[in-house]
Amino acid sequence: MIKIISPLFLLSYLSIHISYATPVDLQKFIPAQWEIISKANGDLNADGQSDVALLIQPENTQIQDRKLLILLKNNQSYMLYLNKKIPAWTYPDEENCIDDAISGAGLAIKHGILDVGFNAMNSCSNWYGEGWTYRFQWRNKHLKLIGFEYWFIYKTDGKSKRYSGNFLTQKLKTTFANEFDDQIQPQISWKKLIPIQPDQLEHIQFEDSPGFLKQMIK
Repeated sequence: MIKIISPLFLLSYLSIHISYATPVDLQKFIPAQWEIISKANGDLNADGQSDVALLIQPENTQIQDRKLLILLKNNQSYMLYLNKKIPAWTYPDEENCIDDAISGAGLAIKHGILDVGFNAMNSCSNWYGEGWTYRFQWRNKHLKLIGFEYWFIYKTDGKSKRYSGNFLTQKLKTTFANEFDDQIQPQISWKKLIPIQPDQLEHIQFEDSPGFLKQMIK
């Protein structure tokens, strides 16, 4: 049976620029002439208050200077926990047909876990797509890397592979599947995963896809 790919799955391949209106209580953390391009809310430090993660950049697209901000809610106001530079490789490269790595990815907070995701897409090619996610959790007063996801799909035939790493259990799950045909049974293997250092969000270097896998899988 041939699968119908969901609109959300297709959306991850599209290069879409989205900016968010800046709420009044966050304005003091956003420099003038900067914009929010990804935003997530959720309780990161388990104090019962909703924190905020932001990806921001200058409104002038000629200036390549993206940042990740983590704002922790303290009573009725926010406190800046982290201001981290996002590397320039996340920007689109028209000369080499590379789309924006934030489009269709970005930030998410669920059950106290922060995901920071990126995509890789060559707009001159119709044969592949990939995405990878760093996963952080509040532990010992720091956001620490607890896991990751990496997926790669051949868009011509639907063959895909996914690495799901969990540094808490020290297990790596690798799945080979076909996104177009659910009659093909996924092949799953498990390996031991070696923790990486540094593992704190403020010290981790965000890498593009080849560097990401080399960084995560020793």
